[in-house]
Amino acid sequence: MTERSAQTIDARRAIVLGASSGMGAAIVRRFAAQGIQTAALDLESAVWPEDLPAACFGAVDVTDPAGVSAAIEKAAAALGSADIVVNCAGILGPISATVDTTPETFARIVNLNLGGAFAVTRAALKLMLPRGNGRIIHIASIAGKEGNPQMAAYSASKAGVIGLVKSVGKEYAASGVTINAIAPASIETPLIQAMTPERRDVQKALIPMGRFGTAEEIAGIVSFIASADAAFTTGFVFDASGGRADY
Repeated sequence: MTERSAQTIDARRAIVLGASSGMGAAIVRRFAAQGIQTAALDLESAVWPEDLPAACFGAVDVTDPAGVSAAIEKAAAALGSADIVVNCAGILGPISATVDTTPETFARIVNLNLGGAFAVTRAALKLMLPRGNGRIIHIASIAGKEGNPQMAAYSASKAGVIGLVKSVGKEYAASGVTINAIAPASIETPLIQAMTPERRDVQKALIPMGRFGTAEEIAGIVSFIASADAAFTTGFVFDASGGRADY
């Protein structure tokens, strides 16, 4: 066995959080097309597409660390284990001036986006470290790199996810478990569709390609990160910004 092959995995089982719509649902479909059995998790109130090709479904609230651990353990047991954990759970929050953003709103967004990412990371590590392999993938945002005006809480939370991934990636680099993130610009998902037309125009104008990305494009990047071809990459943030990213 070569040093490289010891760090690769034949990923056949995955858990996707935030899987009922948008990028999460696209990732479940992509994995299914690759023959990867996938457990789809989302809020208890989630409305699931009837044709989503998941092996099993479950409820999770990423603001509840104990609940995250229990949900991931239950999903892994249903699959027989898990080689990949993808965290797509997150909220945009209100688009408003910072002086109008309450501490409670700021804390709620950071707790869900960043606290949730920490809870998922911790639970996934406990599952994967004893086996010596695995892939943990988070959906961050270009806002975490550049900062979006009137989105201080969201931008800060996603910057935190990027810092988390870089830190944990280094910490466990020799373990066989990789942790990476994707930093998309605006993607055609329910989050973007819920914006006002004026705000959508503002977001689109920031992208040199002149269009929003698609959930399927993000799923393609996730597929690569989850593959054996990405075995030498950890603690990294993959941009998916249509040319917007400048570092």
